[in-house]
Amino acid sequence: MAAEVVFIAAAMMLGWSYIIYPALVFTLASIRKTGGSNMQADTARNTERNHESAPAHQSVSVLIPVYNEEKVIREKLTGILSSDYPAELLEILVGSDASDDSTEEIVESFAAGVNPIRLHRSNTRIGKSAMLNDLAASAGGDILIITDANVLFSSDTVRHLAEGISAPGTGLCDAAVIPDAAASHGVAHQENFYSRFESALKSAEAVAWGSMTGPYGGCYAIRRDLFPVIPDNTLVDDLYVGLTALKKGYSIKNIPSATVTEDTEADLAGQYRRRVRIAAGSYQNLFRFGPFPSPNIKISFSFFSHKVLRWLTPFFLMLVFMTTVILSASSVFYFCLLALQLIFLLLSALDLALNEYGRKMLYLRYVTQFIMMNAALTGGFLRALKGIKNGIWEPTKRV
Repeated sequence: MAAEVVFIAAAMMLGWSYIIYPALVFTLASIRKTGGSNMQADTARNTERNHESAPAHQSVSVLIPVYNEEKVIREKLTGILSSDYPAELLEILVGSDASDDSTEEIVESFAAGVNPIRLHRSNTRIGKSAMLNDLAASAGGDILIITDANVLFSSDTVRHLAEGISAPGTGLCDAAVIPDAAASHGVAHQENFYSRFESALKSAEAVAWGSMTGPYGGCYAIRRDLFPVIPDNTLVDDLYVGLTALKKGYSIKNIPSATVTEDTEADLAGQYRRRVRIAAGSYQNLFRFGPFPSPNIKISFSFFSHKVLRWLTPFFLMLVFMTTVILSASSVFYFCLLALQLIFLLLSALDLALNEYGRKMLYLRYVTQFIMMNAALTGGFLRALKGIKNGIWEPTKRV
């Protein structure tokens, strides 16, 4: 009886996080989008037109922490400099965390001209969070845009982010990422699918509850007076910044018109290392902020359902497996359920075996991706429990 109770509870948590909660959010968002009056729709359209026609007046500082980004930094800076935002209101601060390739030389070649670019260099590795603190302290803009080196801007990205952050009650807004559609090897296809689903779910949460649960870390904007001092050992700085804004009662929104492109780490081992780091940082922030970080009940409910239960998935899976092992001897249902779980694991093993011979079956890779993600969550949890001493990071392999 005890094993069956544990199985039902764990299965319900998995079902809520992966099926019921997303279905609820998408349904509520759809109702809210289609159930508004014509007057509300007209007001929204007028507001959008006013935003588009209103002259930009807030100064913007783009903060780019980098470590050995010679492959992408030139294209990154070129893209920002082609922005349609007024040049006199835009500055670009690049923080090099003791890069030892040609990154700093490339940045200095841009800064040597009339471009509004400044290079901030650390002689020793201090980590991304510490670098962001230094850049924010020296920034002069009313709005801070934090972005990774491999996330490339469209000409209107800065303008749309600046317009989005000016909405009342919005403390932080992020860009809409367009993944590398050409990438099909490794786990790139599966990673892009998962990223699109997560982006759609977060956008629906903003409609349903009034705020997303966290920003896309590759490119987001925040009011300068809301930017916190990030603890130096923070691994996932964007989540820390986002949760700080939520805790203060501000909302997080996505700006679909602010588009950026990002390459995808296709190597399975590389993705695993990346996800372990993200998982460790996620648990780290969970320990700091708790499972209900916002004074807004709906947003805290959303965070718990979307984030916290998702982070606990590997533990629910372990409970389901162990209880089905216990119950399988006395029940045909649980015996069959145990067999299905073992088949699921064997499918991933088959995918990895085929991969060694240069063969790939698309749907088997989804199984491997799911197992890899939850293995990384487990690894990240153990890393967070041991304690995270610094926020030093290694960029993923750039395409």
